[in-house]
Amino acid sequence: PALRLLSAALAGPLTRSPAHAAVQVPRLRLSGVAPGTLMAYDGELTETEGDLTLEKLPEALTVYRPLPGGGLLS
Repeated sequence: PALRLLSAALAGPLTRSPAHAAVQVPRLRLSGVAPGTLMAYDGELTETEGDLTLEKLPEALTVYRPLPGGGLLS
């Protein structure tokens, strides 16, 4: 945990990371979610599996993910 915290402090926020991209989307589809994966919905935790579609209206959902090919770190 200490090394992870130090790495995050040195790297800065994800919004400035060369290895991640931010996009705004109206919905996010997830497939192949492992059984027992915990998801928070309206502040409540629930187990889920399979395919999911997350929607956030009326504003877009901001998603951070690694860039294809690992960005500048590959």
